[in-house]
Amino acid sequence: MTSPLVVFTTDFGLSDPYVGVIKGVALSINPNLRLIDLTHQISPQNVAQGSFLLDFNHRYFPKEAIHVAVVDPGVGTGRRPVFLSTPWGRFVGPDNGLLSGVISDYLDSEPKTAGPINLPTGLTAVHLTNPDYWRHPVSHTFHGRDVFTPVAAHLSLGVATKELGESLDSLFYLPVPKPAKNGGTSTGQVIYQDTYGNLVTNIPAESLPQPELIEVRIKGRSIVGLSRTFNDETYATDTGLIALTASHGYLEIALANGSAADMLSAGEGEVVQVGILSG
Repeated sequence: MTSPLVVFTTDFGLSDPYVGVIKGVALSINPNLRLIDLTHQISPQNVAQGSFLLDFNHRYFPKEAIHVAVVDPGVGTGRRPVFLSTPWGRFVGPDNGLLSGVISDYLDSEPKTAGPINLPTGLTAVHLTNPDYWRHPVSHTFHGRDVFTPVAAHLSLGVATKELGESLDSLFYLPVPKPAKNGGTSTGQVIYQDTYGNLVTNIPAESLPQPELIEVRIKGRSIVGLSRTFNDETYATDTGLIALTASHGYLEIALANGSAADMLSAGEGEVVQVGILSG
């Protein structure tokens, strides 16, 4: 039988040994594991960004995949290590809001403030309290190595979730920032800057006006019209900036063969406004 897939999403980066170590731990428990990296380039301690990226990417993996998600500025504190089971994927990580994007897919309405919420129907969770499935000794600062990855590896071997700890009825929820609408203008923000310097916003494609009528404003610049591709110059500004909806389904600001982030000196949190071209 093929071993389940384990998918890693962290803010560990790639210059330190942390990623290699967690993979070594996983393979020490189950040498037949199949390991994939979603990303290790979440901005350090940026739980909201990790939640956002995990949300719109986890469905590209098999439903039985086990996701190890670690963006954990509260490691070693009172925040709980948890396991979450959904109809599309199983998740191991800290109970700090990192799994909120995944949970949001099953909510009838999203809470406005951060805090514990009852799990929607069809989702189950466990507080990881059984040390039999951890690596020892457990570091106060590296639960990705000593708790989350070992638990995922044991799950891949068929360990029942009831063996991992106590059932939970609620998890901590961190609402992902949503665009605000005022008349015909939507105000959102840059959530993620990719390696190309493209600025991904939290404004979904389905909320945008017709491509030729759209006006996107960022840092005093105006982009009129929505491009189809990264090299579509139909609506490019005189500096080459374009706006488009890329494969993730959100509005993005880009620069053909260059970095929009560098040109604009913009990054995560930058305000972006979208309206209908007047006149």
